[in-house]
Amino acid sequence: MTKKLMVTAAGVLLVLIAAIYAFRHEESQAEKIAAPAAAAVDSSACIGSKEYMRANHMRVLNEWRHASVRDGNRVHVAPDGRKIEKSLNTCLNCHSDNRMFCFNCHMYANVKPNCWNCHISPMEAP
Repeated sequence: MTKKLMVTAAGVLLVLIAAIYAFRHEESQAEKIAAPAAAAVDSSACIGSKEYMRANHMRVLNEWRHASVRDGNRVHVAPDGRKIEKSLNTCLNCHSDNRMFCFNCHMYANVKPNCWNCHISPMEAP
């Protein structure tokens, strides 16, 4: 091998080792993120069961946004007959004890919702 080829091969090997290390390091960091602690809330005030809301909260928020903004329908009627305002404030009234509530769950699930493009984040509220 020529000297130039050996230097190039060594450089490629170093880049490969660095990439593998970075990937493994990132993977090990991801495993260290703990599941967010559940917020203490009165679940009887929620629009659905804990299981339903965990599985469908984004669908509910999207449907509420569509109904409120496009159709002017700002009232949700729960299965038990309660009338609930379709608003992020409805959710945040119960979950406001933990300003990091949304952020922690979304970080854990590795999702980046765009709610805060229009709304003030609970972390930014006074």
